[in-house]
Amino acid sequence: MQRTFLPWSFVSPADSDCCSRQVRRRLLRRVAPAAQACRLVTVTVILLATAVGTDAAVHDSSTHTDSEQVPTWSAKDMDFFLHGSMSAEVVPESVLRAFIKIYPDLFATNDLTHLGLIPDPEFGWPIGLSRANVKHLGELPSLGINCASCHFAQITSKSANQPIRILGATSHFDVEKFFGSILAATFKTSDPADMKKFLGIYLDADAKTLDAAWRSQEQHIIAAMRDDPFGAKRVPPGELRKVDNAEVRQSFEPDIDLAARTQAMLKLFHNMRAALHVPDQPPEKAPPSSGPGRNAAFGLLAAGLLNLPQPYSPIKFGLVWNVEKRTWVHWDGNTKSPIARNLLAFARDLPSHS
Repeated sequence: MQRTFLPWSFVSPADSDCCSRQVRRRLLRRVAPAAQACRLVTVTVILLATAVGTDAAVHDSSTHTDSEQVPTWSAKDMDFFLHGSMSAEVVPESVLRAFIKIYPDLFATNDLTHLGLIPDPEFGWPIGLSRANVKHLGELPSLGINCASCHFAQITSKSANQPIRILGATSHFDVEKFFGSILAATFKTSDPADMKKFLGIYLDADAKTLDAAWRSQEQHIIAAMRDDPFGAKRVPPGELRKVDNAEVRQSFEPDIDLAARTQAMLKLFHNMRAALHVPDQPPEKAPPSSGPGRNAAFGLLAAGLLNLPQPYSPIKFGLVWNVEKRTWVHWDGNTKSPIARNLLAFARDLPSHS
């Protein structure tokens, strides 16, 4: 039986109970989950014999190991591969930190290692995440993914004291669960009780002070949220709302208008979804999860950008070694042009309206 790959298949609903009471029943549980070619085995053996890895940031003892694999790269090149922006930032950093704290059902670890990502304490977020200020996200410093999230791996060996990192290998990153957890959190926060928890963390407010302000404004807050629970009122589907930095600032003043701040956050959540081509209503039915280290790249492109859903066909992230020497590229050898493949991958990962 064929399944259609839909743009909102990101929804990880890690977790059928991950959404607010209004949407909980509509989100489906996502379940996180070939032999490599001889070349992979050979390269891995060589690396195991020669490399010295680390479990800390790539700028310490592991830098030597990583650099040996790309001897022509400068330190700046390495930094860009690990964390350089592709203009694919989709979630404000402060919003993600609040989501992680209040929704442990969606985010099992604070450092996102449960998603198969590799920590980088020096950067503050795992390898493969980038940071940039985004206009439609209130000019807030925001996070997204880059090439390293899917093409950077870490292995352990009895012959090495530290993990060994391999550039260009297939990662175990569960990209759909990453986006799905974020999207599910935006839907869940349309519930007033969850919005109150979110604002407490996001605004770094004293619990008693916030509670008093919330109780005094509760009727206005609930009325505003009922009027526009997904921040999309009077906006064409897929279009962005104007969000000023002052509307979403992380400050709690004695005279704060919590109804207005709540409306601004809902508009911000709408923009996060719109940039990912995700509608403001959760799906009645979602496709099955691709699992760690897999997705359907061209299915995402066709569904998200061209509105042409394809049969569900996830496949492992490709290896990028010696790609410049290949006649046919991509997982299934569907193009002879490496630059065309790269442009398509870039277009797939690029949020709309960037």
